[in-house]
Amino acid sequence: MTADDCSNSISLLIFRSNARGMQYGIGTYLHELTEALLSYPNIKIVLVSYKSSDVKEISILKTTDRQIEIKIPQPLIPTKQSNAFENKYASTVIKLLFKIIPPNEKVICQFNYIDDLPILLKVKESYGFPAISVVHFAQFQQIFEGKIMKIAGLNLEKPADNIEFTLSREREMYRQSDHIVSVTGYMKEFLINEYGIKPDKITVIKNGLNQISNNQVSKEEKAEIKRRLGFGEHEIILLFSGRIDPCKGINYLMEAFEQASMKNNSLRLVMLGQGSIQDCQKKIQSCFGKVTYTGFLPGETVRQFYKIADIGISPSVYDHCPYSVLEMMANRIPVIMTRINGLDELLSDEECLFLNPVISSEGDITFSIEEMTDSILSLAADKERRTRLAAKSYRTYERKFTAAGMAEEMHRLFYSLIEHKKPVEEYETGKGR
Repeated sequence: MTADDCSNSISLLIFRSNARGMQYGIGTYLHELTEALLSYPNIKIVLVSYKSSDVKEISILKTTDRQIEIKIPQPLIPTKQSNAFENKYASTVIKLLFKIIPPNEKVICQFNYIDDLPILLKVKESYGFPAISVVHFAQFQQIFEGKIMKIAGLNLEKPADNIEFTLSREREMYRQSDHIVSVTGYMKEFLINEYGIKPDKITVIKNGLNQISNNQVSKEEKAEIKRRLGFGEHEIILLFSGRIDPCKGINYLMEAFEQASMKNNSLRLVMLGQGSIQDCQKKIQSCFGKVTYTGFLPGETVRQFYKIADIGISPSVYDHCPYSVLEMMANRIPVIMTRINGLDELLSDEECLFLNPVISSEGDITFSIEEMTDSILSLAADKERRTRLAAKSYRTYERKFTAAGMAEEMHRLFYSLIEHKKPVEEYETGKGR
């Protein structure tokens, strides 16, 4: 690193809690982002894992010369959660961190979850470093199963119940941030319309995935991997990857697969991920021997499944910019996915098979089992079409969804904030709830 690089370097503090999402999509995002950012010699990364359950005292792990991870344990004595407790814990975290960060360092703080709010506020109060919040999903989606209509009538100014309090807290986090990164365009619109955030305070930067080497396998290699994993050479592998959860549309998938497998005996469904399989099992009657649940697998084994998959499916009821779909695109797997907000920003009708949602007057989102069944059978029967869709979606991945591209946009944003940071206005647009 040159002297100029040193004087212009930034320490990026990335905060992550022990929330469930850190084990899934957000965790993948942080891994991909940090790996790609390290290609810039003027970026130093400090990953701050707080309320960490796997350490009993503060632990500092130096990964490289420019990357360290600091693990801060949960309180030794279990304490009832409260605002006072959260604020005290946040103060302790900040004091510890800035004993480690050199004085006069240029610092950017990146937050990734609503749990980070007390720490974000303490950072701004004590140091005034620029704070970026990344929107990976919205709380209303989890609370209302994606039904945005349910937000109408809520009072976020004077929350009276847990739902209003949670959404009010989420809104406050984004209002207090100096800048917001949304991984989808539709969530930017949500923040503007529902939370009153100014449009120029939000940048859309899509998730990115490190480019995969040797992602094309020969017919012979694919047959060998299938044999090794217990599948027949001519079986057609339908791959679901992600958390096994109703919000991912697994109930629709199980019913559709059972019907499809009755008409095409070569079909096999692989559920690549963790979660409750009991609900899945209740949805099938006659194809138990055609469904594989892998549970957690090491990365190398996961990659083997991507190499043998003939079709990928993402039947989510609500989602954003899921890494499971990006991984399918990067591995040249043709994709069937639901035409919902977020997923419809990834690919076009010429690059995948979309499943159209049925939305009731109350906002309930469902999908046609028949349409999903027909889509599975259609792709299973047409290898040429599978190859064509896979090639098109791969080109889109290379153009729009690489980790290098994501890191380049984030790097540009960091330096823009260092140069032009403005104080957060007490009230944003005056619009929203």
